[in-house]
This record gives sequence, C-alpha cells and structure tokens, in this order.
Amino acid sequence: MHRRLREVEALLREWCRSDYGAHWLSVATQERGVIRVKPGQFIPVVHFVALADRPVFIAPQQAVRAGHRMVGSDEFRSGRPLEDGELALRPEIRLDVVQDRALLAAAARGDTSARVADVKEPSLVFSAPARFLIAPTAWPRKAYVLYQHIFGEGPSYPDDGFFYVGVTTRSWQKRWMEHRRAMETGSPLLFHRTLREELSAGRATYIHHKVMGITDDLERLYATEEWLVERHWADTRRLNMIPGGKSGLKYLRENGMLAERVTPLPDERDRLVETWLRDHPRKGLPTPWVTEKWKDDEWAIAQICGRDDRLSVEQVRAIRELSKAYSAEAIAERIGARTKEQVQRVIDGETYTRVV
Repeated sequence: MHRRLREVEALLREWCRSDYGAHWLSVATQERGVIRVKPGQFIPVVHFVALADRPVFIAPQQAVRAGHRMVGSDEFRSGRPLEDGELALRPEIRLDVVQDRALLAAAARGDTSARVADVKEPSLVFSAPARFLIAPTAWPRKAYVLYQHIFGEGPSYPDDGFFYVGVTTRSWQKRWMEHRRAMETGSPLLFHRTLREELSAGRATYIHHKVMGITDDLERLYATEEWLVERHWADTRRLNMIPGGKSGLKYLRENGMLAERVTPLPDERDRLVETWLRDHPRKGLPTPWVTEKWKDDEWAIAQICGRDDRLSVEQVRAIRELSKAYSAEAIAERIGARTKEQVQRVIDGETYTRVV
C-alpha cells in the first residue's frame, strides 16, 4: 500500500480541515490524548477503504453502539471520571484493503447483508493509534508492540469479532505470519483453531490487525496486556487461553509449563501452551485463577456444595455425625441424599474433604 500513501495523505489533510477533523488532529498529536464518546456519538477513527485498484475513500464514521467492545482508560489528566456509558477512545487511523471478488461484488451492489457467500480472501484491516502514524517521534527505536487480531463477519465488523491480544518484541507483521503458519499446520491453541475453523467455513470476511500500543517499556506493556485480557475474560469471543502479562507467567509456572527461574520472551508463551496441549490432548488447560481460589476454603466449599445435585454443608456434617450410629442407607433416607453410595463416599473420606 506504500504506492497509495500520497493518496491517503491527501485525503487525511482534506478531512482534517473539517471542524471535527481539526479537533481529532489536535487530540491525536497528544501523547495520551483521548476523545470521550457516548452511545450515538462518533468513534474517533479515520477509516480509509481501498477496493482493489479503485481510488481510496474515507468511509462514513461509525457511531458508538451499546455493547461496543472496548476497554479504555479510566484515569485522566482532567480528573473527571467517565459517566455511565461513556468511553475514552484514542484517535485512530484505519485502512481496509479489499481484494476478494465476492466482497468487491457485494460492495458494488451495495450489499449490506450479514453474510457474503463465497469469500475466499477476507478483507485486511489495519489500524493503529493516529499519533504513531502522524508523529514519527512517538515511535521508539527499540519497541515492543501490544496488538490484537480480530476476525469475523457481518455485524461484527471491524472490532466486535473473535479477538486475541498479544505482545511481541518484533513487528506485529512477523508475529502474525507465525500465528498464520501455526494455524495452517494444526496448532491446538484456541486462537489458531478458531481462525482455522472460521476460514474453512467461509465465516471470516475480514481480519483486523490492530496495534494497541508501542513502547520500549516491556513492564508497562505487560501490565496493559494483563489488564486488557482480564477485563475481557468473560467475553465469549476472547481467544486468549491464559492470563496476560505477569499473571500469565505465574500461571505457566504454577501449572508446570515453565521453570521457576525462567523468564521467556513474550513471543514464546504461546509455544509453551501449545506444547502442553499437544502433550495432554485430553486434559485441556487448567482454568486460570481457579487454582488460587481453591486455596480459599470458603470459596472451595461454595463450589463443592453449590449445585442442586450436591450435598449441602449441613448434610455433610450430619452424615459424619450420624455414621457413628447408623448405616449409609439409613442416613441417606434420613437426610434426603440421592443414594446410599453418595453417603458412603463421605463416610469413607473420598468426597467433601474440604468441608469441616
């Protein structure tokens, strides 16, 4: 796309002459500049679209909608907190390159349906905070990159599809090529497996490569990655299998995937998880954060006794007391247990050992 650079620059200069564009530009050049937006207001993104060799154009700005997937800062120089539903977004520049025949044909006929059939080559979307692109001094010479890869179809375009958050010590392009090769060679990682399945089923009409941050401070980047992944952990579209940042390193050590004194490069963490999954194909990864919670007796007892088909804490204690004088069958009938075997396992110390 370097041959289209002058075209893009001319469009951007013209766009920045508008009132909104001038405001966007003034914020974009600030180191931590953000624009506060509420549902219905414009997302501060300049979105360039290149349909094959046709002239590049700027797409109409999208408005923030309810459920927009975004985790942003909540600490600002003004000291004024965010209002309900308000987001703080950095100005971004986005470029969408479309080469697929089915997508080009859909664009030509104005097709806005949820799914475009027969897509062979998803559109490639690239975005980054505007400051990194319009202020060259913002790009450190030795840089670590925080990135997202997002993909999907239809209404999820361009930010609300499946997503993976990562950190690399190299360019995101090199890291993406490694992800792509792993996906094509059968990697069991959730990110690679889901991308492989969605491409195979023709359900991926776009792949969005999103640079989130560039810095020479790896500690800061790890902290941001950890914060992003944790805040998105309940999102069913999340494809990260372990926590981010230093919590991820702690998780790898606690579950025997990493030696205590070894600190891998950010790019090596996926390889450690992939190796573990290949060595334990039927086990699945231990659930993050649960290992630590099981050390808390109250939390553990709540999980053990919380389901309808489980014995309550009071029933377990009653079984132990009654077992001094009654049979398992008699106890089961007296306390309303499902079976006498369930009672016998408690008496034998095989189950509910955390309940005291």
